[in-house]
Amino acid sequence: MPYIRLPRHRSIQASERGSQVVGFALVAPLLVTLALMMMQIVGIVICKVSLVAATKQATHLAALKGSTNNQVLSAAQNYWKPSGLGSCGQSTVTKRTRSAGVSFVVVRVQQCLEIPLVDRKVNLTSTARELDEGKL
Repeated sequence: MPYIRLPRHRSIQASERGSQVVGFALVAPLLVTLALMMMQIVGIVICKVSLVAATKQATHLAALKGSTNNQVLSAAQNYWKPSGLGSCGQSTVTKRTRSAGVSFVVVRVQQCLEIPLVDRKVNLTSTARELDEGKL
């Protein structure tokens, strides 16, 4: 059975090795910057998701009979703690509204985050509403 001889791979010459190093040196900083930016964006998304969960938890507590605004404020602050990003302030507002004869509790939590990579501040806001059990 006849066989076909494949041509041998030629070895990489020294000048080609140097061009590969230069190409990598040009592309590597871009890849590292992209990776760091993606990690910052993922961190912001995780903070937003946990802020929404903290707001829902605080709203549920505010809707209970006999709860105080201080309890709601401490629940929102204790449930949500930013990790990896600096905090530059938080505000929690609780109000009771009435719509079509039904009482609601509305909690709005606003959090400011410092993003170290781009030296910027981002405001995250979450609002939740629940039936006021104290008025039932």
